[in-house]
Amino acid sequence: MLLSRIIRNCSPSLRSLATFSKDNNKFYKEVDVITTDAGYQVTLDNKSNVKTPLRNLLVLPTEALANAVAVEWDLQRDSIIFALMPLTTLCFKATDKPHEGAALVEHMTEFLRTDTVCYRAGPKEDQQLHSLEKSRWNPLTDWFSEHYHVHLALTTDIMLTPQPEQTISTIRSHLLKQHPWTLPAYHHSTTSLKSLVISMAMLDGGLSAEEAIACAYLESDYQMDRWGEVEWGHTIDKARQSADVAAAVLLVNEIRSLDGGRLQAWS
Repeated sequence: MLLSRIIRNCSPSLRSLATFSKDNNKFYKEVDVITTDAGYQVTLDNKSNVKTPLRNLLVLPTEALANAVAVEWDLQRDSIIFALMPLTTLCFKATDKPHEGAALVEHMTEFLRTDTVCYRAGPKEDQQLHSLEKSRWNPLTDWFSEHYHVHLALTTDIMLTPQPEQTISTIRSHLLKQHPWTLPAYHHSTTSLKSLVISMAMLDGGLSAEEAIACAYLESDYQMDRWGEVEWGHTIDKARQSADVAAAVLLVNEIRSLDGGRLQAWS
């Protein structure tokens, strides 16, 4: 599984940077998944079920999703580091804040107004980068425009180039129709990749997770190939975002695997 492999193989530096609490000592040894009438739950040492930050019981709609969350808990070492548990975090948000979808959608549409892939290097500014962006990003923006029946304004101007309001409205409507449990995944991958176009293409079938990361890092990877890597932070950010987008893809795919009755039960 891509998500567990990324977390398991992450560097000690990433693990130390990810710690955000002074007291998250691991207090359990065994992690398991149980089936209940409500759904699937993750248990710790067969005596306590995982709860969200708001103390809601974490209940997952599919066994695969529950097993993936259990893997994140099982991979924790001496400390529980939630920054290394992206799927758990997304499921926490879906459970605790199911009615904040409209706010998440509005925040995401702001990314579309200044989306990374819509702002390109000019041919006179950097011909090589211009050609690279054209070859890598044009198939993405073409897919996006065709799939959602919208027009994307592309520019090489550093000044703000507004997207058509019809485009913003269409994308907003599409996102508002998504299942409430998937919206945290859309939002988190958008903020992580800093692009709604890349995020939506990844989650709606236009890109793989690996391709999404490559598109998001195209410019920074180009600069590093040209000038060399100065800071190890680039590698850490890339590893963290790889785990983030893998979690988002898994969550969305599992929710979409539910049939009508089960899907309605989780709405």
